[in-house]
Parts: sequence; structure tokens; C-alpha cells
Amino acid sequence: MGKPVVFLFSGQGSQFYQMGRGLYEEVSEFRKWMNKLDEMVTPLVGESVLARLYAEDKRRDEPFERTLLTHPVIFMVEYALALALMARGVKPDAVLGSSMGEFAAAAVAGVLDVEVALELVVEQAKAFEATCLPGGMIGILQEPSLYDRMPLLRQNTEMASINSDAHFVVAGPAAMLPSIGEALREKGIAYQILPVSFAYHSSWIDPAAASYVARLRGLSYRQPWVRFYSGVTGRRETALRSEYFWEVARQPIRFAEAVQALEQGDDCLYVDLGPSGTLANLAKRNFKQDSLSQSYAVLTPYQQDLKNFNKVCEQLEQLISSPIRKGGQPMKAYVFPGQGSQHKGMGGTLFDEFADLMAQADEILGYSIKRLCLEDPDNQLGQTQYTQPALYVVSALSFLKKVQETGCKPDYVAGHSLGEYNALFAAGAFDFATGLRMVKKRGELMSLASGGGMAAVIGFTVEQIDRVLMENGLDGIDIANHNSPDQIVIAGLKTDILRAQPFFEEAGVRMYIPLNVSGAFHSRYMAESKRSFEAYLESFEFSKLEIPVISNIYACPYKQRQVKDNLVQQIVSPVKWTDSVRYLMGLGEIEIEEVGPGNVLTKLVTTIRRKAEPLVIEPEADDVEEAEEAVLVAVAASVTVPEVTKASIAEVEVAVAVEAPAAAPAPAPVEVVPVREAVSEPIVRVSRRASTAESLGDEEFKKDYNLKYAYVTGSMYRGVASERLVIQVGKAGMLGFYGTGGMKLEQIEQAIRTIQQALTRGEAYGMNLLHNQGNPSMEDMTVDLFLRTGVRNVEASAYMAVNSALVRYRAKGLKRSAEGGVIVENRILAKVSRPEVAEAFLSPAPERIVDKLLLEQRITREEADLLREVPMADDITVEADSGGHTDQGVSSVLLPSIVRLRDEMMAKYGYKKKIRIGAAGGIGTPEAAVATLVLGADYLVTGSINQCTVEAQTSESVKDLLQEMNVQDTAYAPAGDMFEIGARVQVLKKGVFFPARANKLYDLYRQFNSLEEIDEKTRRILQERYFKRSFDEVYREVQAYVAPQEIEKAERNPKHKMALIFKWYFGYSSRMALSGDAEHTVDYQVHCGPSLGAFNRWVKGTPLESWRARHVDVIGEKLMRETADLLNRRISELVGL
Repeated sequence: MGKPVVFLFSGQGSQFYQMGRGLYEEVSEFRKWMNKLDEMVTPLVGESVLARLYAEDKRRDEPFERTLLTHPVIFMVEYALALALMARGVKPDAVLGSSMGEFAAAAVAGVLDVEVALELVVEQAKAFEATCLPGGMIGILQEPSLYDRMPLLRQNTEMASINSDAHFVVAGPAAMLPSIGEALREKGIAYQILPVSFAYHSSWIDPAAASYVARLRGLSYRQPWVRFYSGVTGRRETALRSEYFWEVARQPIRFAEAVQALEQGDDCLYVDLGPSGTLANLAKRNFKQDSLSQSYAVLTPYQQDLKNFNKVCEQLEQLISSPIRKGGQPMKAYVFPGQGSQHKGMGGTLFDEFADLMAQADEILGYSIKRLCLEDPDNQLGQTQYTQPALYVVSALSFLKKVQETGCKPDYVAGHSLGEYNALFAAGAFDFATGLRMVKKRGELMSLASGGGMAAVIGFTVEQIDRVLMENGLDGIDIANHNSPDQIVIAGLKTDILRAQPFFEEAGVRMYIPLNVSGAFHSRYMAESKRSFEAYLESFEFSKLEIPVISNIYACPYKQRQVKDNLVQQIVSPVKWTDSVRYLMGLGEIEIEEVGPGNVLTKLVTTIRRKAEPLVIEPEADDVEEAEEAVLVAVAASVTVPEVTKASIAEVEVAVAVEAPAAAPAPAPVEVVPVREAVSEPIVRVSRRASTAESLGDEEFKKDYNLKYAYVTGSMYRGVASERLVIQVGKAGMLGFYGTGGMKLEQIEQAIRTIQQALTRGEAYGMNLLHNQGNPSMEDMTVDLFLRTGVRNVEASAYMAVNSALVRYRAKGLKRSAEGGVIVENRILAKVSRPEVAEAFLSPAPERIVDKLLLEQRITREEADLLREVPMADDITVEADSGGHTDQGVSSVLLPSIVRLRDEMMAKYGYKKKIRIGAAGGIGTPEAAVATLVLGADYLVTGSINQCTVEAQTSESVKDLLQEMNVQDTAYAPAGDMFEIGARVQVLKKGVFFPARANKLYDLYRQFNSLEEIDEKTRRILQERYFKRSFDEVYREVQAYVAPQEIEKAERNPKHKMALIFKWYFGYSSRMALSGDAEHTVDYQVHCGPSLGAFNRWVKGTPLESWRARHVDVIGEKLMRETADLLNRRISELVGL
């Protein structure tokens, strides 16, 4: 038989409007029972609960708190869902309710008739409303011992539930909650106010006891038809006391103990029927250490009810019925170990038992494999060229011996790295001798690798490792082995591996263990071995696979025609062992047995079963036999890493909840107070409303700019952020800024006209206002143009202080409202990377500039007065390390600092309207966007990723280069417009010489005072290779476009002349890139940040891999949509919703 199914039922706090709406519309059994139950409850409460639940004017995020309605509606949804699941063949072997969820559990188990259960639910709600004072509950992220150590808690609340060693819940009178919350805040302790109306599970609801217990005494309860586990007693009950259904609300919750009692028996399939799916994770948190139990949730606020319902039904049907083979035995999978499992003495008597194969092996290898394995006289067993053949031979003989003993072969096979050759041998892809020849060659090639290193990283997930690598510039390191959810092996140059250790240790990794290897196996550094091995395999043919083999590369079954390619690619690809095991787990009840020396894989499989969820594969409809890289659907996406993060504040159904893959918060707002003192737990501000692409960011920001998304595309110089780009973005409900830098006024005006003609329905757009230190009059003329053409939104960039051009633009958009406030028509979005610059934009216009403009009659007296009441910027974009001009700032440092500065400045000046803080630099993936939002960003700004789109006004050859870049493929070079002062820009380095040449020019400028001081060889290289013309020719070109006074200065000052000539190269390199001059590709200057490399990796293997399919609006929508999805998951994982 399969695993027993346990239905879980939650209580108060998990409800929200529209819960189960998708099932009500699409699942007839659910709809039938919801209608029946509503007919029963309407006379009891005086109105249709169903009509209130699914009212069209009620949103999911609106509070749904009236106990008289929420009590019965929770029961109705859970009971109807239970009946719908049972109609699909998913029937419970046990039930477990928490708090008022016990009523639905009892009804499903037959302890009570459904009519009686519903009456008791309503009567309990009425008793609370009639007799109890308002109360509440608080979840506290701290050790439960705090309750005894904090008098305010101990004297004013009662312990309602202990959920873990770092999270408990108290209940008390509503009047005390604010003071308790403030006290917790002052101590730096995170807490969560729960959305309930009464202090359940405490003496504050005792006034309702007398009447309700009297009602219960007239009842009799039947024996449950399935096992009934109690959230009151924490154990299985076969007969209930008369007052039991009062105790479910009054006594502390012992749901965790009940799960632990269930875990003492068989591994189970737990199905959470609660509205928010909160119990699925609490159950999982309490699984025994070696449990193979699994938990599922159906309902969440994310409007995925029907999809989840069907998925759960399909998966449970498979797990309940399909894992059994003929004869009633579970399926069997053999797994074969890789390098690291070898030891002297391995193989034992196998060599004598298979003497004929040993003769073949000795002939192929040229030495005695038996002597090597049993005696290792020359200490060669640890050398790759000897290790790999030895392991292959011993594992192959072990498999043959196993087949002899059992008389049958396994249903599936898999191998870790080298072990995959044994898996293929077991599956019949080749004979023993052929496999050994390939392994011998593989070992020889891999042994030639030198200078490489590997390290085991224990206690971090892949995402955490990626973050450490990216944040510390360790882009030369690859992930090589996914051994288990929190055991990853990385590979790279040995120097990089050693250099990485302190960064990981500082980040809090549990263990970082450099491995004693000479090569960076399963990484890019094995490319030469891969090429040689590929050539070697050309002459080999492979037989039809008789047993499915799980691929290291794809973590799903081999496709017959891919055998050769997989073996080649495996050398440079990571070993996805975790997902390979999860795939096997997703097949149902399956025994996984290690065949070969050692027990390394046995331990890994046990860890993976405990910490990860199964993957279920869906074959392609047109290719069922060989589902090529089929779609992997995670039963649950999250994998917990014990001892790395502690449990966070959890959603409680009345009192409880924990981390859940499919779990989600109920919709009413919930406060999680930020910790001000150092604590170990991650603290996240959350709302219980599920995030969507449209809901991300500041609502007022979106309203002010008439946006659908809080998403901005930044300006890129010389019109790379083109009219077409800005128009496309605007029509999609985003804000785009045209790149005016380096453009002539007539070009800018033409761009404005083009954009305005295309965006006629109030869509947002803006223009870049770039500070021009060398030509201030250009800024004034640009502002005149903006005022004349009605440009209402500008992105101010490269400013170190506020100047008169900015103040004048701001002043000309100010008016006094009828109510006495200030109307701001000309909005400024200021890009800053330093707090002192941010402070200037957060302040009103400087008095000296206002007075000067007033004296010059460039602004009116009223405009001057209004300038004193508003900040210089409506919005501040905090620019971290980005493409182009950069201070190389770190977003995690800059953004919180400027958010705090904003708060201080708003308090200082008494601004009524919030100044929004956005973020730019490094945003190219959902992970980066989520991190930015969590840090406090009100909107997102992207730049580099938009340069590689159809709409960007740069050459196709540049886009081809950008499409292939990775996160490590940028460098810093001098900025041509601020060459003399050493300002820096971040540019593309892959495939071009510009960064190296630009830095060389700056070094020469610093070292010498004139061209004549430079040695003849270097001067010749500059003229022939860099400029491709003489210094005199360059200077004549310079004279044609720079101001006369600059030429006069150059004639007097040789160093200034050298600077002008060197700066010519920067303009030249930009022109070559924009025009796509194929002969001068190496000189391309392409401003770009590493976010584009991260974006390229994110979309690799999707239609967006090619830039010709990348459209700026599609990218924006995809990024916002997947950011919202990821944010929901991360909140579920971190906060326990």
C-alpha cells in the first residue's frame, strides 16, 4: 500500500475574501457542497455567507474579520474541499484539525453530522461576540523563555501556542496589544499582530464557556471512521469528551505534538485544506529526522486554487496508486558512486568471481586492477587516471553480483559523475569493456588538468552561494556539484577557491572545505578535456537503453540520441544530484539503493529525502517514450537549510504557522516590526496580500506618473534609450527616459516630438537632463527646450549639486492649489549615488540660487515662495554600481542609508508628500529585484538590460556582443567627459580592447606632462593601433569641434593638449560602437553593467536568449511578474506564510 493520507484543517486567521473562488467556479463537487452548506448556515446567521464571501466588491486583501461570518465560512470551505478531494479519489486515512479547524475534521471523520458541526461553529461564534471583550494575539520571534523573563508579557497575556524554539504566540486583551508591541519593539524583538477579534486559547474567552459547554453536554459523538488526531491533546483520540469542542478554542494548541505522534507511525501524505495553506509547513517542520512524509497545500491567496487542486489530485493519485509494481513491491533504483568513494580493499572477492572480465580489464588498462584496488602498492588509487577505472570496475562488478543475487534488474539507475558510466552500463548502453575504455580515457584527460581547485560549501543553498560569488567579484568560480540542498561543491582556479574562503565564512557558511584535487572538475576549466573527449567518442556507438538512466546534467531520463552528447557535456557541467534524487522521489514509492564501494550516496539520498520535495515530470505529448528534458514541476519549491536560518514570524491559523512551499499569507495587513538591534533572525516587512507585478512598488508613484508598474527604464547616452524604446515602455504602463547625453538640441527636440505624437493617451515618458560641467549653457538651453515643449518628467543625472537650470525647471511647474498646497507639474527624478547629493535634492532649492534667479527675473516671486515649500526632487533613484558613470556603490549599503536620510529630511522640512526612493544598478534578474524591494525601494530602474533589445538605438554588432556577455565581462575605464579628474565608467570588456586602451591613456596622462615626453615606441603604438592616425590628424579633428578657448589653452599647456587628443579616442570609440563599424570592433566603448550578464544567464534557453526577440516592454513585464512570484515565495519561506 502507499503512504496514508492525512487531511489538515486550520482555523481563524487563515480566511480571506474570495478564498476558493476558482474551485467554486470550476469544480462541481466543491460548488455543490458550498451551496448546500450555505443553505444550512443562512438561517443561523441571518444572511448568505456565500454571498458575502464571493461579493464582487470585496477584494482578497480586504480584512474579513466578523467572527459570526468567518467561523462558518472557514468550516464550509474546508469541508467542501475535503468532499471534492474525496470525489477525485483522494481519501483520508487520518484527520487533524487545529483550533476551530477541528470542527471540519470531526465532520469529515463522521464524529459529528455536518449539520450539527455547522450549528456548533455558529453558536460558538455567537457566544464569543455576545460575552467576550475584544482581544488579540501576537506571534513573537524569540525563545519561549522570553515569556517568563518579560513581566509585561507574563502579567498581561497567556501562552497560546509554542511553535518552535524561536517562535511562540500569546493572547490577551486588545487594549494591551499596543503597549506590548512597543515594548517588544524597544527590545529589538520582531513580532506579528494576528488578525483575530478575540484572545483565543486564553482565559479571556472564559465568559463564553458556560452557555457553550451547556450546549455541548446534550451531544453524543460517534467513533471516527478514520484515525482522528487531536490538536487539543496532541495525540490520537477514539472517544471525545462532551466539552471537547469548547477545549478546541480554549486550550493551548498542540498541533505540532499531534504531527509528531503521526510521525511515529508510517510516513504520511499531509494535505492542508485550510484557506491559506499554513499547516502544510507546520506539519513539515515536525517531521521526524528520517521521514519520507510529504505535505501539500491547495488553497492560497495567489489565485492558483484550481491549478493546485488538480496538481495535488494528480500527484496524490500517483503516489497512492502508481508506485506499486506487480507483486505489490515498490520500485527500485540503483545509484552508483563517483570519485571520492574509492578505498583500498574495495572489490574484495568480486575480482575472482568475475575473472573473465578482469582479464579484459587488465588488458585494456595495462596493469592489474585487482592489485590496484586491494593493495595499492604504489599509492595510485587516489590519482584520477587510476581512480576512475578502479571505481568503474568495482561498481560494474557489484551491479552484476546484485543482479545474480536478486534475479532482477532495477526500474531506474543513476550515477554521480563517473558513476553515470556504471548507470549506462547497467542500462545496456555499452558492454563492460567499452565502458572501461571510455572511463580510462576520461580519467587520463581529467588528470591532465592543473591549477584548478574545488571546495565543498556546507550550509548554503545554490542561491546563497551565487550571491556570495557575485557580491565579491568571484566570477571565475562555477558550481560543480549539487550534492544535497545544503551541500554544494564549487570549482575554479585554485587561487580563486582559496581566496573565496574568507568571503563565505564572513557570510555565515557552516563549513567551507577546500578539496585535495588538482583540477576544477565539472566547470568551464575542463573545456580542453571536453574537446579531446568529444573527439575520442566519435568512433563509439551506443545500444538502446533498457532501463531509464537519470542524467546528471538534466536530472531527468536520458534520451537515446543524447547519450554521447551528455557524456561529453558532463565534463564541464554541474552534477545535479539533488534534483536527480528528487526526480526519483517524484516517481512515487521507490527504494534507492547504492551499488558500489562506500555509502556516500546513501547519506546524500537520506539528506535529500529529508530536506527536499519530489519533482514530478510531465512527458511531452508527442514524445512519450523519450520525454526530452521534460517539464519539471516541483511539488514544493522551497528547500529548508537547517542551522542556516531560524524560523521567522509565522502566520497562525488561530495561533500557528510555519514555512510552507505552497503556503501563503491571509490577506489582512500584518505588521512585522523591524528589529533595531542585532538579531540572528531575518526580519522582513510583509503584507499578507499576495504581491503581483502591478502591486509592487509605491502606489502613489504609479498614480503620479499614470503607471501600471513601478518600473522605470533609465536614460542611456546618445539616444541608445531611443524614442522607440521610450514609446514602447510608455504604452506598456511603465516610465522610460530618453537618453539626451551627447545629442544636439535639434535631435532632442525631434525625439520629444516623436514621443509626444505616439503617446497621446496620457502615457508616461521623460527626458534625461544631464549635467554638463564643461558647457553649462547647454543645460539652460535644454531646460528651455523642455519648458517650451511641455516635458513634465526629467531624469537629472551626473549632478553633484543643484544648479540654476534645475531650479528654474522646477519653479516653472509650481502652482498654488485652491486648498493652499503646492501643485508640482515639472517632476524631477534625481539619480544619485552619494548621500550628500541626495540631501541636496531632498532639500528645497538653495536660497542663493532662488534669489539670483529672482533678481534676474527668470522666475516670479510666487515661484520663489513655492520653491521653499517643496524638495528639489519628487523621486530619488539610488544608483549602485551600474553601466556608464559609476561610483561603484553597493546597493545594500546605499539604499537603506538614503531611505533613512529621506525620512529625516521629510521630518526636518515637514513635507506632506512622500519622496519616493527607487533603485538602479545591478537589476537584471528577479532575485536582484526582490533584494532591492526588500531593502526599501519604491520603484525599480533598469538600464543595461535594455541596451540589448530591439528598441535600443545601438548597432547590431554591439548587441551581438552584449548578448554573449556574462556577469564577469565588464571593466572600469576612465570617463571621456571627465577624463582629467579620473572619473570612471563601467564598460563591456569581453571581445573589445577599449577598457585596456582607455586605462593606458589615463596612465600616460598621469605620468607625463606632454606627448613629447612619452617614449617613441609607445607613441607609435598609440597612433598606429589606438588612433589609427597621427596625433596631428587627431588634433585637427579636435580643433573642429571644441570651443576656441579650449584650443587656446591647449596651445599654452601641452598637458591639456595631450588630454584633448586622448579624449578624442573616447568619442571615437563610442561612434564606432553606435555605428557598428565591423573593422573597429575592438575599439567599441559600450557602457554596460554586470546586470546584463545576469540577465543573459536568466533567459538562457528561453526565447529571450536572442536579443532579436527581446523587447523592452516584454522584459519589463517579465521581470516584474517573476519578481512578484519570487517575492511571494521568499516571504512564504522566510516569514513562514
